[in-house]
Amino acid sequence: MRNIVFGLDIGSRSIRGVLAEKKEGESGLKILAAVDMPSDGMRRGMVSRKDKISAKIREVVKEITRLSGIPVKSAYVAFGSAALGFHKSRGRVTVSRPDGEINPMEIERVLKQARPQTQALLNREVLDTYGLNYIVDSDISTKDPSGIKGENLEAEALFITALQKPLKETIEAVEEAGLAIEDVIPAPLAAARALLSRRQREVGAAVLDIGAETTSLAVFEDDLPYSLSVLAFGSSHITNDIALGFQMPIEEAERIKITADFPENSGHMRRRFADIVEARLEDMFESVQAHLKKVGRAGLLPGGVVIAGGGARLGGIADFAKNLLKLPAETGRCAEVGEGHKLKDPMWAVAVGLCLTALDEDRPGRGRKTSPLRQKLVSWFKSLIP
Repeated sequence: MRNIVFGLDIGSRSIRGVLAEKKEGESGLKILAAVDMPSDGMRRGMVSRKDKISAKIREVVKEITRLSGIPVKSAYVAFGSAALGFHKSRGRVTVSRPDGEINPMEIERVLKQARPQTQALLNREVLDTYGLNYIVDSDISTKDPSGIKGENLEAEALFITALQKPLKETIEAVEEAGLAIEDVIPAPLAAARALLSRRQREVGAAVLDIGAETTSLAVFEDDLPYSLSVLAFGSSHITNDIALGFQMPIEEAERIKITADFPENSGHMRRRFADIVEARLEDMFESVQAHLKKVGRAGLLPGGVVIAGGGARLGGIADFAKNLLKLPAETGRCAEVGEGHKLKDPMWAVAVGLCLTALDEDRPGRGRKTSPLRQKLVSWFKSLIP
């Protein structure tokens, strides 16, 4: 049986779908079909008109099926709005096995114990659970306690959450388009999967995905997510500023933003353009720096910052990031896509990362979730029915 998955990245301005396959014994992805269509019915990464976005998703699926000749029935879906958040907490359990040996069941128990209290999760759903560190008998600190013997097991865990209402609306829009949902994956983590090397994830690095109306940040350390944040502004805000500053149509402002090709090639116009772009980028990177300071990683990411999304096409943005964040910075490339393929472009990072995450051989055994998301969502939706 072929190992084929479909990744669906629903953005505020674009919907990108990728149908991919990974063959046993081969590295990288084989792209079977990829579609990029204008979005409609989305605002800042959240559904504003369910009927419109469902219709657009149906168009993407129809085109994917036409290009590949493979009917698409289900999808791995990215969720990337400011409704995402994270919570860190600790748990402690007594090892239940008579011989005191810690096994996956004990690890699941301590992660469940670490789950935030009801008040902290009010109106939120846990999408992912990661065990960041474990301590056995207040003595042994380890990333993997399996096989160690002891009486007590403690865990520091990271819980990635989403507001229930925007999550529910996204799921309903996809299902109304005729797709079953295999999993909902936080968009910042999908982008990181496509762009960060294992070495970068181990030593500490971040992915900054600059979309049209949102900018997401995912910080990794020890090959695990350390924090994430989604800001409610993106590259379209730069376009709007250019349109206002030069009193020109929004389409022309978007073209100039990407190409820096001006109708009048004057020094004054170029200086004014640079001032407008830099002012908005300063706001963006100040917010990124504030998050890094909050989580104690400002200036402490040897793997640097990798920039993704449509905003990565802005000229000189990597140098701008280096200067403001005082970190190595580069424009990302999707490493596990063949050389010369259009999906190397970082604007495809989330869609490609969805496929890579779905196809990761070690994914089920890494303890990302304590239960499958689809089962949780089914029980959650049932609980909403009067």
